Amino acid sequence: MAATTSEVFAFLAGGSRFAVERQEIFSAAFGAMRHGMRTIFMKLREIGDRDADEAADRLRNLLSEWLTVPAPFDGAALGSLRNFGSPVEVGVRWGLDIRTNYEIALRGALDLQEVENPARTCVRNKIRDLRKTGQAFKIYCHRTTRPHFDSLLAPDDQPLAPENFLHSVREYRDSEIFDTMIKVGPLRSWGWGSAPDAIRSAPRFATLAQIVWAGCGDEPGFGYDPVAPSADAGDTKAGPVNHDEALVSRVSWTPHVTRFGADSATHADDFPVEDDFQIFGSLNTPGEKRRAILVRIGTNHGILYPARAQIFSFDPEPRSRAPIWRRQLGESLLEGMFVIRQRLDDIFFGGQKVEHDHYSQIWKSRLREEIQNNPDALVRRLRASGINLASLTAVIHNWCLTPTTVIHAPHSSKHFEILIGILGVGSGGSDGRQPLSPPWWQRAWSEIRHSRGDAIQAGIQEHEIIDDQLLVLLFDLLPRMRELAVTRDEFSVALPADNSVHGTALFNKVVAVEDGFLAPDTELKVVMDLNAIEQWRA
Repeated sequence: MAATTSEVFAFLAGGSRFAVERQEIFSAAFGAMRHGMRTIFMKLREIGDRDADEAADRLRNLLSEWLTVPAPFDGAALGSLRNFGSPVEVGVRWGLDIRTNYEIALRGALDLQEVENPARTCVRNKIRDLRKTGQAFKIYCHRTTRPHFDSLLAPDDQPLAPENFLHSVREYRDSEIFDTMIKVGPLRSWGWGSAPDAIRSAPRFATLAQIVWAGCGDEPGFGYDPVAPSADAGDTKAGPVNHDEALVSRVSWTPHVTRFGADSATHADDFPVEDDFQIFGSLNTPGEKRRAILVRIGTNHGILYPARAQIFSFDPEPRSRAPIWRRQLGESLLEGMFVIRQRLDDIFFGGQKVEHDHYSQIWKSRLREEIQNNPDALVRRLRASGINLASLTAVIHNWCLTPTTVIHAPHSSKHFEILIGILGVGSGGSDGRQPLSPPWWQRAWSEIRHSRGDAIQAGIQEHEIIDDQLLVLLFDLLPRMRELAVTRDEFSVALPADNSVHGTALFNKVVAVEDGFLAPDTELKVVMDLNAIEQWRA
């Protein structure tokens, strides 16, 4: 049950001493891998072309995840790195300096397979200690990383329960008073390892148990409220003081730092400890990117929306005063509601109508044949042509899936064009349509983008006009929508034929809302695989 405001203030006023128990981890093997990856990232950023930036972002995401999640070192680290290619291939593509650091990172990853991730050891020991002393604890982490915490306990340990986890600002705000918060990674307001500022400015617990890798500092000013009243409740120069707010502003923390693992001084000359997140932030030039919020829909998909966007949505709660409305993510649009997308009838190419999955049936059938005949050869050809994605074999099998929420396909048009060229589909108009204007792969790509919700040609204004018309039409369909929402996480409703907007309204249940992404406009408001979305996590 959520603590009331009075209970929170009573807790803060009750003489509780707030402590940060910070455990810093040192590891020679992890330090080597980390140093190599960080150096490659910086050198790729200096190159500055699109391929180099994409490779740098993939490295940044890999390292950021390992710095903020107790993932097992069971070969996954080495496997993820090897997806960049062999050292020879990396050297040919990026140069000798990058190859050298790539080999350093690979050796570190290889050594890590022989030991358990010390972050897992630290978290496991902390959970056991808290249980022995009967303390109530919660773990703050991204929802998608919870399996790493569930898996770190031994079979004879009591499993972690859902109430042991917090995944969002809202969940933290709705939690009861407890003893200890466990957090892996530095305190950051958004991106990898993000957490609510309120865990420092208005704690609902007495102790923050923080497990971090050496060198990872908290974000400067985390938890600082620039508009908080003076800590001196007797200062009347600024006018009357709200004593409850003044109480919160006086929350102070006592740090206790311990070290786990090898002494960093032993390896400081070879691989100096640096703050990776500070380096990533300084070299991650936003350009045309902007802050975005992820809405997870289903198990494997999500949509990135601009921060503070007003989103057309459906609240299935029968007592809702505005069941269909534009809502703001994290404020009025919450988990359990549905985002509404439009799939309008008729995609036209030169006046010729195309069904929603016509092209995908053709290229997916050809792709399945290639996988059945010689999957290894297909992977080699795709890599040699420039599709150097992590876990490419698994990604290809995902592309073969029958369309559901979206048409499963490569994330970028560049990769899709390469795939179609390798498959030899569409050259010469094999589908019986006009082959030249536009090219076959572009028509197939438009079909994919349409399935992802990005097919409206006239821009934002037309979206808003259509939303206004849908608002009227869908109110007449509310009973049917509420009936479907009870048993389904995604469903569609056909629009009445006797109106100016023809097609289908698609409803996707909001599974989770996550802040901390930085993405270009072209990647916003479209349905994507969660793996593809991860590249935009800041």
